Amino acid sequence: MTYFQNLNQIIASLEADGSTKIDPIKRTFVFDGDHLTANVAVITDSGNALHTQNDHDELLVIVEGDVDFMVGEETKNIKKGDLVFIPKATLHGPILKEGQSFAALSVFAPHFDRTKNNIQWDKDS
Repeated sequence: MTYFQNLNQIIASLEADGSTKIDPIKRTFVFDGDHLTANVAVITDSGNALHTQNDHDELLVIVEGDVDFMVGEETKNIKKGDLVFIPKATLHGPILKEGQSFAALSVFAPHFDRTKNNIQWDKDS
C-alpha cells in the first residue's frame, strides 16, 4: 500500500472498483485502515444517486462539480471545496441535472468491508 495519492490523477483515470461497477456512483478505493476507508467517487449520469449506508458515517470533500446534494431532509448546492458530513443510516446523495458531473473524496468510518452489501440504493426500494 502506498501512503500517498493524487486526487486529480485518480479522477482522470478512474477505474471503478468491481464492487461498484453497476452502481450509479463509481468508486476507486484508495486507502483502507483498521477504522476507516477512503475512496474517490464519481458520478456522471443525470438523476439522483440517493442511498444509505446503515453502518458508516461518511465525510465528503467535493473535488469537482456544482450540483444539488441531499442529506436527510436538507438539500443544498455544493461545489469544489465544500465538506459534507453524512451520519450513518441517513438517505443522501447527489442529484444531477443533464450534463452535470460530480467527484468527491469520501471517507467512511468504520472500515468499509467491500465483501458486504454496505449501500442501499434508493432506486432499489
